[in-house]
Amino acid sequence: MFKINNMWFIIALTIIALSYDNNFTFSNKYLAVTSYQTVDVHNGDSLWTISSKYVTDKDDIRHLVAAIKYLNKLDNDTQIHPGQLLKIPVIQKDIKYAQKEN
Repeated sequence: MFKINNMWFIIALTIIALSYDNNFTFSNKYLAVTSYQTVDVHNGDSLWTISSKYVTDKDDIRHLVAAIKYLNKLDNDTQIHPGQLLKIPVIQKDIKYAQKEN
C-alpha cells in the first residue's frame, strides 16, 4: 500500500512541476509579444532598472525581468555589463511609456 501511495505522490509532484513551468510561460504576457527594443546596457544598470522603464504600475516587473532573462539566455547568476545589448519585449502601450521616461 505504501509503494502505491508513494508512486501517486511522485506522479502528482511531477505533474505539478511541469504545469508550473507551463503556467508561468502562459501567464507572462511579455513572452507572447512580437515587438522588441534593443537596449545598450550602461554602467550601473540592472535588469530591474531597465525593466522599470517598460512597465506600468499595473504590471508585475518580475514578469518582464523573467522574460528578458529568457529571451537573452541569461540565468540567475549572469551579470549584465556596460556595452551589452539586451532584447527587451515591449507591449505597444509600454513603448510610449518608456519613451516618455527616456
